[in-house]
Formats: sequence, C-alpha cells, structure tokens
Amino acid sequence: MKIFRYTLCFLLSGFMLASCEDYIHDPEKEFANDVTFNVAENSLDIEVPELDCIQLDAPFTARAYRYGTITMNAKKNADGTHSGFALSNKNYRSFPWSVSLPHGDRIENVDPSVVKKATDTLLYSVYTGATPNYLENYAVARIDGEEAYFTIDKPRVVEHILIANNTFNALALTYGSVYSDNLNSTTQKYEEMKNGSLSKVQNPNIPNPATSMYGVFFLPDYYNFSKGEGYVRMLANPSKTDGYMKVIATGYNGNTKTNSLEYYLAVRTGVAPEPCQKWNLVQSFWAAWDLSGLGEVDKVVFTLDSSEKCADGSFKLSPYICIDGIRLK
Repeated sequence: MKIFRYTLCFLLSGFMLASCEDYIHDPEKEFANDVTFNVAENSLDIEVPELDCIQLDAPFTARAYRYGTITMNAKKNADGTHSGFALSNKNYRSFPWSVSLPHGDRIENVDPSVVKKATDTLLYSVYTGATPNYLENYAVARIDGEEAYFTIDKPRVVEHILIANNTFNALALTYGSVYSDNLNSTTQKYEEMKNGSLSKVQNPNIPNPATSMYGVFFLPDYYNFSKGEGYVRMLANPSKTDGYMKVIATGYNGNTKTNSLEYYLAVRTGVAPEPCQKWNLVQSFWAAWDLSGLGEVDKVVFTLDSSEKCADGSFKLSPYICIDGIRLK
C-alpha cells in the first residue's frame, strides 16, 4: 500500500520554465482501511516467522491502514492450545506424511509429540486449495466459549472481514479421517485396505506424479476433537443431507448487543437460508463476510455451530477458523 506522487517539469525551447521544485500532485489514492496483520503494512508490530505461527500470552493490538485500532483477545492454555487469536502464515494444504502409511507408522503407534506437531500444522494453516495464500499473516481464532473476540478503539462499522477454513477442517469435511483410493459406496468412507493391500492414492494438492509417494493418508487428532468417532466427509456425501459448519458474529456497542450474523464455511444444499440455499461446498478460499449489519460496534464475538457433533454434544471439528482483512469504516 503506497501513495504515488508524480512530478512534471516542463521544458520549452530548451529553457526550463518551471523548476523541479514545483510539483504537480495527483490526489492521494484511496486504499481500503483494512487491518492486515502484516508488519510491512504497519498493521502489526509482531514478526511471524515465514510459514510459522505464534501463540500470544496476552491480547495484542493491530492498526487499520488509515484510522482505528483493534485489540485481539489471546492467551495460551496449559494443554498447548490457545484461546482467542493466534497469528500464522502457514499454508500447508495437505495431509501430513508422518502419520500416513506407508510413509509413517499407524497413527495409534506414532509418538504423541509427532501427532501434536502434525495436528498443529493443520490447525494453523489456511486452506486455499490449489491457490497459495498471498495475504501473508492472518489470525487464527480458536473459538472457546466467547473468548474469540476483538475490540475496537471506538464504535465503528466493520464493513467486512475475510474468512477461510483451516486445513484440518477442510480435510475433515472433504475426505474424512482417512483418504485412500477405496471409497466404500455404502458407508461413504475411504477405507485403508483393498484386496489385502494398502489402498494408496496421491496426496491431495501435491502435484507429485511419483507412485512411490502415494499412500493412505490419515487426519491426526492430538486434541481428540472427534472423541474417537472419526470424521465423516460432508462434500459429495449423499448420507450427509443436513451437514453444515457455520460461524456466528455478534456485535456489541458497550454492553448492548447490536445484532448477530451467520456465515457457512461448509454446507449441504437446502440447509442455509436464502440466498445461499443452493450452496453445496466446503470453502477452500478466502471470502469476504459482510459484517456491516452489526451496525456500529466496539466489540465482535465469534462463536461456532455445526451439525458434526460427538455423542456428548461437543463438536467433532476443530474449533479453529482463519480471518484477515478486517475493514473498518
């Protein structure tokens, strides 16, 4: 984001009629008033290593391009997770090799530290399909009660935010716990074995044609989101007629609730209200979510709802989402 100025010096008949101290300026170009979480754009003072993530011990502040600041709630938890927001620029987009056959051991036999590392790699990665993430840093919200929120320096309209799935949920919803070349037409699950042999397949989003790199790919779960029940794919699964995962944003002005808005990160046809009732997707890209309907707010709280629940009522999916480009008005 730069402001370009142009200087014109006019010459006539070999004589300088206007010195180069005289400037003719174009008007300043208008750029969106976004919070980008990037140091280079003066939004943030926190350096995030390349293809890495940072969990913060306390809330942190980010600046919008022209005016306004926001404070993102953040804290580390004893179990290795965080509440509120972390910062990341990971863009992994793949099942991990370390817990997938024949490249690693069976997931139940892998050292827990390896499973945790593989899980975290997926949790703190934005899923943008075959298109790399060009937005550099972004915020990863772990939705734990009402801990995932940001406050604004004064009541303002949030024109929109950019929102995306993390890689863990995108893979869980698209492929399920296991991904292979053997899809059971009855259960709609990918199975590990076929005719007594590993049912190997190319790792999604990795354009490697070597069959030696094929495998049976597993979705690791160090934090036991699914309570041992596994993940059933939502995309193109006829048995999942009512599936959805949605985020709810609730705005506050002081102690007064202004409004709540919903956004579907995954949904089957006929589940979402108009005009989205024909959607059948697991989102694999950044998209703008219009939050102007919240009105003027100084706090926005994010919560989660999903059809994918365990027997005890908890969510099977990881409670993580990726956001960026918070535009203030």
